[in-house]
Amino acid sequence: MRRAAVLLMTLIAVGPGMAEAAGSGNPTHDRLLSLPPAERTKTLANAIGQGCDGVSAFAMGLTKTGKAKGLAYWSVHCKDGRSFAVQIAPDAQAVVVDCRVLQANGKECFKKF
Repeated sequence: MRRAAVLLMTLIAVGPGMAEAAGSGNPTHDRLLSLPPAERTKTLANAIGQGCDGVSAFAMGLTKTGKAKGLAYWSVHCKDGRSFAVQIAPDAQAVVVDCRVLQANGKECFKKF
């Protein structure tokens, strides 16, 4: 998890101008959206670690109200068939969860909300 946070904070530092322009309130999410799809997938897969060689990334959504306001959710398919969800806070802290764990708890990856 520490690896994810460091990589996502680096992502913010690399492109603050684009993040400010998008203005979702979550600069890391905005920066990811500004990247070409292949680079976005690679960035998220690197943040996940765990041997994930990312093949696609999917923006699930951004919470707009309540205590979770500003949390961005992404899903990533890995080449080996595994999938992960990444929750990114406005301060670039990230939490990575295997999609199988989410599914076991009645949640889905790769679904917009």
